[in-house]
Formats: sequence, structure tokens, C-alpha cells
Amino acid sequence: MSSTTVSTRAPRAAAQQKGGGTLGAVAAEWTKLWSVRATWWCLAGSVALMAIFAPGLGVSMANSNRSDNKNVDIAIAHPMVLAVNMVQFAVVALAMLAITTEYSTGSIRTTLQCVPVRGRMLFAKSAVAAPVMFVVGTLLGLVGTVTTAPLLFEYADSDLGKAIPTILFTGVYIAMMGVFAIGIGAAIRSAVGTLTTVFMILAGLPGALALSSSDFTKKILDYLPSTAGQHLMDGDAEPYGRMGALLVVIVWVAAAQVAGYVVLRRRDA
Repeated sequence: MSSTTVSTRAPRAAAQQKGGGTLGAVAAEWTKLWSVRATWWCLAGSVALMAIFAPGLGVSMANSNRSDNKNVDIAIAHPMVLAVNMVQFAVVALAMLAITTEYSTGSIRTTLQCVPVRGRMLFAKSAVAAPVMFVVGTLLGLVGTVTTAPLLFEYADSDLGKAIPTILFTGVYIAMMGVFAIGIGAAIRSAVGTLTTVFMILAGLPGALALSSSDFTKKILDYLPSTAGQHLMDGDAEPYGRMGALLVVIVWVAAAQVAGYVVLRRRDA
């Protein structure tokens, strides 16, 4: 082996040893996630919010059926899907804080010294957030569905063949929104700026576009992440089905991650 090859590989090996490799970076992020109180507050808050909002929406939908003399079955998981539009921000805040807190405290410098490969650091944070958010999202789906079903009264469509996929895809959607928030957080770095941006994309922009009667505007609305997320959870056949909705959300998540990676590479901590 030539001396040139040895000298090229040595720094790379030293950097990998310093950062502990990908598994070491993931282990470090896992420890950091569960060592702060904000994690537990966000998780508890999201469950509490779901237990409040989903039943309230369920009762409202049942009462609307009754007052309009309708006899329309309501999928027992559907009010939960609508509640996700509000509850998701408690979970998104947790994922966002995983990176923006480090910038606000200056600990990002230590993190990048331990994991000098910036793409690896971003991947580690996302790899930890995704499974945690999936479990949390699935739990939220279960809590929202169980607490709502009895309150739909005679209008409840208790077909578990519809409810179970909705609950599981709620976990998938929440997991992807967690990774989306980490990408945005890496790009913007500010907690306030990140939360504002995520809120505008997931709630503000869809709300504004929904007020328009333009067909073009409705087309744009269909391809926003929160709208696609509702189709993903509900399993609507229109306008693109569950797999189409999954693809739309993945594109948004990938774009956020790429943006975060580009900023990490170009700007100093």
C-alpha cells in the first residue's frame, strides 16, 4: 500500500473513530432525546390534546348528522384524523427542538466536533426521531379512535378493517413530519423560525388556499403535506390514493432534508 493511500485514509479513519460512526451518532442522539424534560412534556401534551380534540370533533360530527336528519356512517378513526391537524404540532415541536435547541445553546459545536460528518449528524437525528414519532403517532391514532368511537353513537362505522390502517398510517405520517421538521430546523436553525415555517406549510397555507374557489388553487392544496397526510391516513381514493399520498409526503420530507443538509454544509455552526 502506498504512503499516499495511508495518509488519505488515516484522517478519515480518525474522524470515524472520533464520531463513533453512524451507530455511535445514533446512540448519542437517542440519549440526548430522552435526557431532557421537553421530550416527556411534548409526548404527554400530544396525548392529552388528542384525548380532548378527537372526542370533541366526534360529538360535533354526530350532532351535525342528527340535526340535519342524516344517517351517514362516520368512520370511527375519521375524527382522529381531523384532530391530527392540531395535535401534530406538539409532536413536531419535539422533533424540531432536537436540533434547534442545540443552536440556541451553542451545543451544536460539540455535536459537530463529535460527529464531524454533517450529513451523518442530520441522519442520526432523523433516524432517532422517525421510529419514536411512529410509535407516538400510532399511539395518538389509537387514543383518538378509542375515545371517539362511543361518542359517534348510532353513526359509528366500527369497521376495524378501515380503522386499523388509519391508525398505523397516522404513525407513518407523524414520523415523516418529525423528519420534515428536523430538516427545516437544520436549514433555519431558529426554534421560532422553524415552528413558524412548519406551521405555515402544514396549517396556514392550506387554510388560506381552502378559501379560494379556483380549481388551480385546489390542485395546489391537494399536494401540500398536510392535505396529503389526511389522504394517507383516511385512505381516500381521490385524488391520488394512499400510495400517491405517501409519495407526496415523502417528496416534502426529502426536500426539507436536502435543504437542511445544504445549509449544514455551507454554514458554520
